Amino acid sequence: MKIDVAKDYYAILGISQSATDEEVKHAYRALARRYHPDSRSEGAPTTLFHEVQAAYSILNDPSSRRAYDRQRADMGLSEDALFSWEILSSRDQLCARHEEQVLYLLMNVQPSVDAQSKRLPLNLCLVIDCSTSMQGVRLEHVKRAAHQIIDELYDDDALSVVVFSDRARVVLPSQLGINRVQAKSKISAIQASGGTEILQGVQVGLEELEKRHSDQLTSHLILLTDGQTYGDDEECIAEARRAGARRIGITAMGIGDDWNDVLLDEMATQSGGVSSYIASPGQVRTLLQQRVRGLGSVFAQGLTLKLSCVEDVWVESVFRTSPYLERLALTDEVVALGALQTDVPLTLVLEMGVGQKQAGEHRLLQCELASDIPALGRRGDKLRRDVLCVFSPTEPPPQPAPTSILRALSKVALYRMQERAWDALGGGDAKTATHQLEMVATRLFDLGEVQLARAAMLEAGRISKGVTPTPKGRKELKYGTRSLIIASWSKSYD
Repeated sequence: MKIDVAKDYYAILGISQSATDEEVKHAYRALARRYHPDSRSEGAPTTLFHEVQAAYSILNDPSSRRAYDRQRADMGLSEDALFSWEILSSRDQLCARHEEQVLYLLMNVQPSVDAQSKRLPLNLCLVIDCSTSMQGVRLEHVKRAAHQIIDELYDDDALSVVVFSDRARVVLPSQLGINRVQAKSKISAIQASGGTEILQGVQVGLEELEKRHSDQLTSHLILLTDGQTYGDDEECIAEARRAGARRIGITAMGIGDDWNDVLLDEMATQSGGVSSYIASPGQVRTLLQQRVRGLGSVFAQGLTLKLSCVEDVWVESVFRTSPYLERLALTDEVVALGALQTDVPLTLVLEMGVGQKQAGEHRLLQCELASDIPALGRRGDKLRRDVLCVFSPTEPPPQPAPTSILRALSKVALYRMQERAWDALGGGDAKTATHQLEMVATRLFDLGEVQLARAAMLEAGRISKGVTPTPKGRKELKYGTRSLIIASWSKSYD
């Protein structure tokens, strides 16, 4: 009998995965008597009897049972699975007559309930811009935010603080069980002066992290800056790339409107971190606190997704949509996903191109998810899933895509529209840029995002009049559309 890996044969028989051969037989006999068409006393449908027979035929045969267990483990469906991994497709059927079609996949990954592990200690370094432009309210809010982080650290967390302007210095060397009063006092004494050289701050910060870095910690550098560095952009990106290779992430937070978002985005991407826009100094405490709490809930590190497509199938794009939106790079069939938190699912949207296939069921690609889970002492754990699709000899009936896919695509589409607007403007096409931003505004109004919609309309109006868009407006739209929460993961098809 063909194995249906999606079905839980153990649950059908009401036994555990570790059940003995005798327990399998005992469970089957009891259920067979209960559900057999000739002897059942309750109004159970005949299909239940057939399911019991199918489960027994697989679990009673040692080789079939081993193959079933192995395939369930590869898919993350076994009792001891560390992840819950779900994949939805925009369509169950494609037409065999078409030369080229588009298919969307929505992937949702989160720790299984039974695999929740203990908290990994943090190895954290705050790298704070103390150049002249930070003087006043900006630096004061950063100091208060740092004080709050100190109060929330656990005893087994390590913290260091580095400040930089045109040179960098260590304010608080990396240490465990810090003296909170002394640490706050040192941070309070930070003064603003000089220019902005991000590279020096990042290098010194990474040196502090390396003092305690190990696989049993979550090592992370948080950069807070309000200015642009000059002449060392490529070196900053190279440092971030090296940090990422060592599994040291970088969160790059830009305060105000005058910092280089392209640089900070690339540093975050190369290291497996996050870039954030802090529109006003008053937001520093909230955003910094959210980020540190997120780092404290890391479950798995170094997640990668390998996408092995069959002939005439290809991946057009990959977007992460939760916990934040980001376009991901596909390099040699592999997508680097970074870390997975215990409390926030990792959700991806794949856009695929599918060439013509003969009528029948075909495998389109194999997905392989790999990760390390330090708190459980697990390294290189892998899950595999095949994505299958039926090709109909005639045009299949219209099929509504799952609501969760439509909502995720709506989020991606908004982000892409504002991207296209700025690309068009950079190419001298103000008319297209204006139209794209007006479309962004319309969709945002529909979603109830009034403030962000108004920002889009304001920038569209400026462009239509030949006026240069504001850095503030560009950043609001870029980071605002990245952080929209349009919908949670759902299997609904309505």
